[in-house]
Amino acid sequence: MSASLRARPLFGGAISLELPDSYLDASDLRQIPDNQEVFLSSTSDTAVVLEVLGMVEDGSASTDLWEAIKFHFSSIAHDNASLQSTILNPSPSLPSPIPSGPSPISSPTTPTPLTLYGTQIIHKFSHNPSGLPRPGHEADQPDKVWIGVALWRIWLEDSASERKKKADVVLSVNVNLSSEEGRGEEERQIVQSWFERAVGSLRILDWGLFGDVE
Repeated sequence: MSASLRARPLFGGAISLELPDSYLDASDLRQIPDNQEVFLSSTSDTAVVLEVLGMVEDGSASTDLWEAIKFHFSSIAHDNASLQSTILNPSPSLPSPIPSGPSPISSPTTPTPLTLYGTQIIHKFSHNPSGLPRPGHEADQPDKVWIGVALWRIWLEDSASERKKKADVVLSVNVNLSSEEGRGEEERQIVQSWFERAVGSLRILDWGLFGDVE
């Protein structure tokens, strides 16, 4: 079953991204951080998040996009208090890194995305910050959650004016493979199919979304 997608204007129209018709804008339900756009499935607990983050410059993540997207996957695992995380797709950077470097600020284009898939073991609804069940939920079994992550690196420079823009745009989606209805794998197949189309649809329309950095 293929989901029907439609373009959504995000961050005030600065980014266009195609998402399923049935997904609800979470900002209509609760307050969302200014650097995020969050959409929720109307039929499952699947959520998709688009974030504008500072460009990761730790270690080789500054020059190797595969290391950068692994960093963001690990950050999601940390935020989820994941007990275990596994990357499913092999590194596309072998035998050499996927280079990351600046482009001219005068003629920016939406960069080519990189995608990673993995799983995380999470007490999705009952964890405390340690990742273990909170008091009163000790018998709860952790959930196996499938995670899709896509990364667009924004790195623009102008040597004449010394202007620079550096950011990582990260799209992530999660599917609970341990759903009580037993349809986790079916949901994963549907979500991965539209997620890949969504990744290919993202366009940056207003580069003013990304502030200049020192």
